[in-house]
Amino acid sequence: MTTYESQLTSGNFGKEGQSTHIYITPFYRKLPLDVFGGTNVHAPAPRLVRLEFGTLCTDTFVPTDKKGQPRTFFQDRAFVREVFERTGAKPGDVVLFEEVTPYHFRLSLRTAAGKVIAA
Repeated sequence: MTTYESQLTSGNFGKEGQSTHIYITPFYRKLPLDVFGGTNVHAPAPRLVRLEFGTLCTDTFVPTDKKGQPRTFFQDRAFVREVFERTGAKPGDVVLFEEVTPYHFRLSLRTAAGKVIAA
């Protein structure tokens, strides 16, 4: 299975826990075209991507900007916030996306110290 990495920065945590996200820049161009949707949850993609962290899971999509260009993160920020809380994620840590299928990824976190946290 292919695993993609995304290093976290302080920008991934937003202000006061709002706007949390994980960049998918290393692999978003490899995703199927039908997982790209509109600018918000009211305009989802034709097909969703399953993200899971243990028992925590979501079906989400990649939003686009107002010009129709793909953003570089998945839409469901509440899921990301919960993963960050459960793992104690900090800037410098790396989120690992293990590709089960092009529509399904298992997430884990590798801390800056090298410890891998899987749910």
